[in-house]
Amino acid sequence: MSLNLDASPEELKIFLEEAEEHFQTLEEELIRMEKEEFNEDLMQEIFRASHTLKGSSATIGHNRMAQLTHAMENVLDKLRKRQIEVSSHLIDILFECLDCLRVLRDEIINNEQSDLDLKDILYKLALVVETDIAPVEKEAAPLVASEVSPVQEGGACQKMFDGKLELSWEEKDAIQHGVEEGAFPYFIRLKFNMEPEMAAVRIFVTMMAFGEMGDVIKSIPTAEEIEKEKVSNCLDMIVTSKVEAEYIKKLIKELPDIEEFDLSIINTSQFLSGQRNNNEETARTDVNKSALKEEKNDKAGDGIKKLNSVKTNRTVRVDVELLDGLMNLVGELVIDRTRLFQILNQMESEYEMDEMSQDLGRTSVHIARVTTQLQEHIMKARMLPVENLFNKFPRMVRDLSQKAGKEVNFIMTGQETELDRSIIEEIGDPLIHLLRNAVDHGLELPEERESMGKNRVGHLKLQASHEENHIIITIKDDGKGINPEAVKQSGIKKGLISEEQARRLTDKEAINLIFLSGLSTVKKVTDVSGRGVGMDVVRNNIEKINGAIEINSIVEKGTEIKIKLPLTLAIIRALLVSIGEAVYAIPLSTVTETIRINKQQIEYVNNHEVIVVRGKALPLIRLKTVFSGCIEEGEKEKLFIVVVNLAGQQVGLVVDSLVGEQEIVIKSLGKYVGDVQGISGATILGDGNVALIVDVSNLIKKVAS
Repeated sequence: MSLNLDASPEELKIFLEEAEEHFQTLEEELIRMEKEEFNEDLMQEIFRASHTLKGSSATIGHNRMAQLTHAMENVLDKLRKRQIEVSSHLIDILFECLDCLRVLRDEIINNEQSDLDLKDILYKLALVVETDIAPVEKEAAPLVASEVSPVQEGGACQKMFDGKLELSWEEKDAIQHGVEEGAFPYFIRLKFNMEPEMAAVRIFVTMMAFGEMGDVIKSIPTAEEIEKEKVSNCLDMIVTSKVEAEYIKKLIKELPDIEEFDLSIINTSQFLSGQRNNNEETARTDVNKSALKEEKNDKAGDGIKKLNSVKTNRTVRVDVELLDGLMNLVGELVIDRTRLFQILNQMESEYEMDEMSQDLGRTSVHIARVTTQLQEHIMKARMLPVENLFNKFPRMVRDLSQKAGKEVNFIMTGQETELDRSIIEEIGDPLIHLLRNAVDHGLELPEERESMGKNRVGHLKLQASHEENHIIITIKDDGKGINPEAVKQSGIKKGLISEEQARRLTDKEAINLIFLSGLSTVKKVTDVSGRGVGMDVVRNNIEKINGAIEINSIVEKGTEIKIKLPLTLAIIRALLVSIGEAVYAIPLSTVTETIRINKQQIEYVNNHEVIVVRGKALPLIRLKTVFSGCIEEGEKEKLFIVVVNLAGQQVGLVVDSLVGEQEIVIKSLGKYVGDVQGISGATILGDGNVALIVDVSNLIKKVAS
């Protein structure tokens, strides 16, 4: 069944973007709330996110989402008033609410109502708030009708208070403070023409509108009554605002479902200059008044803040496809920039440079500088903090640790580190798998840790940091570590390696066997891990984006996994080499050094070519043999070797000559060419020719096999 929402496609798009931000806020702050002691600011942030979701979902007509967030708000309100205590069970219920909200969000995306039944979760929320505590009403002095000066009579809205609106001394102080700051004290009475079931939502949205241009000091019905839907078709408010009356009239006329309205300016002289009880304070500091005003705002306006007190960020939402298109255009400019410099170099070498040619040279330099700046700005626009990725992990770790019966202290650092959004999208699944492994069979059970002399609470750390032109993501735990002998035995048992091969492996090489498909050292298979599926996929996904993964582990001490990622996938620096008449590009991030040797220095180990570099054997791969399948006869005496390194493994690539370094734009080979062994893509050089990009990880695997 399709949804019938009262919103345009553009409004729904904005709602979905904002809803995702509120979901993220709720997920992050609920985790914090469970760990920390009572934090009023944190409670307010969680309440505000739920509160805003309720209003915006009601505005677009998604009644089920509005109903659920309304029930959540009742629980959160009791939490912030300290009428109930935070517990793991309560957090579980609120997370269940969040999961339901995401299902309801997907209804909007799919324009189809799901089969989600809210009865169970609404019942759980109702059980939490069933022991309601009635608020204590303060003694109040009445504000009588004679104290209101009419500005405009809009109709005969039924008077709900017999001509009186009671104000406490604190509320009068708030009005006085507003007047002292230059605000007008308004009495506003609105009558709505709407369906009864929409009354509470419409009144709430209306109060939000007035809260954005001033302070709602008093309202009838109160915020608590609106939450409990104890409302009629009328709303009375006292609002202090620096906005002129004409603007408020215009706002009222633009609000939906308003049938009649009264707008008046309150004559404050009669009650603000009156005498108080002798035992009551006669003066307040500005700080106290501000705090009081915030308190009343929270009571009457449910935490609504003045928009004009918040500095608006100069930002704009941009479609990702637009950024991708701009990046492609910048890539074409980079290619043309290189071509332009090659033409200029050719002109300088073949022709005498006249004044016009020199002008062309200066213009080319300027274009190159502008292109470089444009490239940097577009790349920055595509960069996102890894916080956007990391923030979904605390909830996942919490749920996994509870399910496994483990106690985990999960720490994240470096969330502000920025990475290209395309890489963030690709790295998400590998990180999820590695964190699940760490919790499920990396960290021990609390009792097991205590018996080993460890803290019963396991530590799991996720960190992002810059290292030259790369991002390093580290996952570290203080669990049982990886036993190299156990990995070897598992590999032998599954027929992945022979006993002879196992004996020759170092501990680090043995640990790297876990990247083989089907290998697992876990004795007990769970629904999280242990089937030997995943680590090979993790490495493949990381290497697919020109990244590398490295594992260091000590038995009984813990495991550290480092993932090295490029900043972007679109434009990279490469070392150009020639093989015969063809030019190939090797990503500079993988190049350790270049050396020139005599062919007599080549030795053989198990029929494989190697050379000795600083006392260590370096395996060689002849790229001409890999790509053409033939061995050159009449080889030159001097050979060029490009030493490449990936995750601690080094290989020497034999090439004919070195062409130089250059920024290249990566182009996919496309589905017609398909996967080519040893090639990850192509690029267009400055002279218009195509150079193939060498897949270093694939070549290193070839040597390892």
